[in-house]
Amino acid sequence: MKEEEMTGKKFEEAMKELEEINNRLEREKVSLEDTLELYERGMKLIQHCTDKLEEADAEIKKIIKREGGEERIDL
Repeated sequence: MKEEEMTGKKFEEAMKELEEINNRLEREKVSLEDTLELYERGMKLIQHCTDKLEEADAEIKKIIKREGGEERIDL
């Protein structure tokens, strides 16, 4: 997947595509070449999702700081 294709992709869209790749690999007989392509695409989607989550985390921290609140992580 090209970088331009990822730029406008929403988190939810990327997760759905990852699910589809996973389902395809689990349920279908996929050639080695196709498996490698799907793996590479999946890794790019994972990185995209990770980047989106990090952006969201940074934005939440900004909002908390702007509102004068404390950062808390309850696990």
